[in-house]
Amino acid sequence: MSGIEGAHVEIVEEEHEPGTGVVLTAVRVNGVDVGRLAKAPKIYAGDGRQEMATITLVLVPSRIEIKGDDVKDTRAPIGFVAE
Repeated sequence: MSGIEGAHVEIVEEEHEPGTGVVLTAVRVNGVDVGRLAKAPKIYAGDGRQEMATITLVLVPSRIEIKGDDVKDTRAPIGFVAE
């Protein structure tokens, strides 16, 4: 994938019962719960010319923090890489 390393994104139904339809409710990125879905995700699997798939998520986070880049954050990043 042209040098871009992406995150492992899981869109899941919590407490899903096998044999029933899936109602997507929660989102995990690299195993970390990042919030609940506010509406259905938009998933683009590519057009056959590129290997890149994109997912647009609208989340309802439990908490949101907006910080300047001068704040030292000791938590590990969740895996997004931009070039």
